[in-house]
Amino acid sequence: MYRNNAVLGLCVSGLFMVSLGQQAGYEELLTIKEVEAVTGIQGIKLVARNPQIGAGGELNFALADGSMVLMVGVQDAPMYDEWKTQEGFFHESVADLGDEAFQGPSFGEHRYVLIFRKGGKAIALSSFFNLKAGGEPFLSQEQLREVARIIIPRL
Repeated sequence: MYRNNAVLGLCVSGLFMVSLGQQAGYEELLTIKEVEAVTGIQGIKLVARNPQIGAGGELNFALADGSMVLMVGVQDAPMYDEWKTQEGFFHESVADLGDEAFQGPSFGEHRYVLIFRKGGKAIALSSFFNLKAGGEPFLSQEQLREVARIIIPRL
């Protein structure tokens, strides 16, 4: 479990290091209320980009105590192929999400990343682990897909 958390940190950091954008302009893609509805968790907040605490996306959702729940990375479409071919990210393709999609990572027992491309944008959704509740991801793959279905028409 601790290995998975360490690898998650490395993967997530690598996933978003190329992203230099800030939250501004992305809030219309996904709201706090929508994340709360999908997860069933109340008290979620949007936190500023800060890769040192795991908030490396354009949108970063956390619990009131600062524990990261969900990170949304937004890039131009060519980044999709880079993510897909990066070692350890691709597990399997996902049908019926945007133009193309896949879930990952390819290692460990949990698939806590969902990456999709729609038109000129590539979106990476990453769930963090709920260490207070047995170490399961805060969002299941089905919940990540629900988040994707909220974002896709807004691109």
